[in-house]
This record gives sequence, C-alpha cells and structure tokens, in this order.
Amino acid sequence: MLRLYHVLIGFILIPIGITTAASYFSAKKDTQASSAKIPTPAVTSQKPNQDNIWNNLLENNSLPEGWKINPCENKKSLLCISANEKILGTVEMKILPVKTQPNFQKALLNTGIPIDQNINYQSPKYISQVTTALNSWVQNYYGVIAKKRKYVYNDELKTAKTADGILFSTYPLQKAQVGKLQGVTFGFTGIKQKGGLREQYRGYVAFDGKAIYLISTGFDAASSNGNFEKLENFSIFQPYLNSVVANLKLPN
Repeated sequence: MLRLYHVLIGFILIPIGITTAASYFSAKKDTQASSAKIPTPAVTSQKPNQDNIWNNLLENNSLPEGWKINPCENKKSLLCISANEKILGTVEMKILPVKTQPNFQKALLNTGIPIDQNINYQSPKYISQVTTALNSWVQNYYGVIAKKRKYVYNDELKTAKTADGILFSTYPLQKAQVGKLQGVTFGFTGIKQKGGLREQYRGYVAFDGKAIYLISTGFDAASSNGNFEKLENFSIFQPYLNSVVANLKLPN
C-alpha cells in the first residue's frame, strides 16, 4: 500500500517537473533574445554648414519645379542649386572689405564721397554716386577678367596673336536690388572665334559702407566655383537668380 502511494506521488510530480523545466528554458530563451543587441540605424547629419556665408541671408524664393537652393556643405562661399538630389550649379558670394579695394575707394572719392563707415551710403543723397563708383569698379573688373582669361575685345581681334582668341563681349550695366542695397548687375560672354560659347557670366555687386558684395555664377567648363555644368540649366536659372539676389537679407 505504501509502495502504491509513492508511485502515485511520482506520477503527480513528473508533469510538474516537466512544466517547471519548460518554463525555465522558455524564460532563459526570452531573456537571451531580449538581451541581444539590436543594430541602430546610422543617422546622417542634416545640419547646414554653419560657416557658410549664405546662412541667414536667404528668403523663400520661387524656383523651377523640383529645384532647391541651400548653402553648400564644405564650401564657405557657395550656394548650391540642385534637383533630384543632384547639384546642377553654384552661386558664389565674395565679401570684399572696402579697405582691400583701392580702386573702389578712388572711385568713391572721385564722385565726392569720403570713405567713412558712419555715412549711410544708401541714402538718396549718396545712392547715385555709389552707383557711379560701382560702375567704375565693374569696368575695372572686366579688364582684370579679360587679362586673366586672355580674352580679346572685338576691336582687338585683328591684332590678336592667335586665331583661337576668345571674343570678350560685355553686357550693359544695370541697376539691381541686392537685398535692401542698391547695386549693379553685369555680365559677359566669352565666344570662340571658330564658333561656340566658351563662357557666360552673370554678376551682382553692391556696397554697404564696409564691404563690396560680389555675387556671381555662370557657365564655364573650366571653373569649379560659381558655375553651372550645363548651359541649359544656367539659362533656366537666370530669371530666378534676380529674385534670389533681390530677396537677400542684406545689409546683414
């Protein structure tokens, strides 16, 4: 009778042991699964280049459908124009302290304006004279570019040393808004004598009393800054460039 009792107790304890063991191994398995390291997806920083001079100068602008403008990464002076995640071109801005521009200082003095940072050069009293000085600066800039690129003017073609000389043709200077500054827009083309466009350039220049702002872009296969790779994209963007420049938060 006692032996039968022990047998019955054994039958009762076996299922409990199985259940306990199953629970233990199940819990151990769950613990191992929960403690396994889950890969964390890599996150790419979308922070803008804080050193880019275009930061805080841009307003919302109308652009061709699908196009975007943003300060370029790793390029302090460039604004990137892109579409479908591909950069189509760039616009360059140079800030030239007036103390580094002796020709412009001379042009200001020739118009009767002293060099004084306390003067409001955008006041109606001085704006016409500033425009005259900017025009003079641009004409000098044209000469520098032509010499650097070895371009020739139309009246110099006959004396050009090579038939491969590039004809340098400038655009008429026009008044333009550069933010709240009254500035000047200008440009030029470099045309191959055998046919075809070598370069097309568009620029804006303005003065805030401390520095000259030179904003430029164009089509130039030999340039890497302020340039569009394809003439077609540059031609599409040109009308929108006027608006981008006019809406800049200048003076800053």
